[in-house]
Amino acid sequence: MKLNVLRKDPKENPQVSIVIISAACCIPGVAAFDEQAKRVVDLAVAETGVEARVSMMPATSAYFGGAPREVIAKLMRDMQSGTLSVPAILINGKAVSYGVPEVDHIKSVLLDIAHVKATSK
Repeated sequence: MKLNVLRKDPKENPQVSIVIISAACCIPGVAAFDEQAKRVVDLAVAETGVEARVSMMPATSAYFGGAPREVIAKLMRDMQSGTLSVPAILINGKAVSYGVPEVDHIKSVLLDIAHVKATSK
């Protein structure tokens, strides 16, 4: 029997990376919004069939280099003006939603990415 040690499980390296930036580390009361966002994202992934890795990132990690500067700048501006725009949803490093997203919006973004990847092959 031949083993291919270089071959990886596709689930380990999916085509799409989804990061949910959570402020629950700093504001425990927003944890419910994070849970809602995670359910929306998981549902969108399931309904589109797009392979994706979904992860949560604490706002503190995002602030210290885990997220693009423009995302952190928006979150800080919003916070200073009294608006809470978390969780922030990043797909392949780009912000696509602030606050709890709509399933149809996330599905649309995922399908657009899948379409671009399919046509570029």
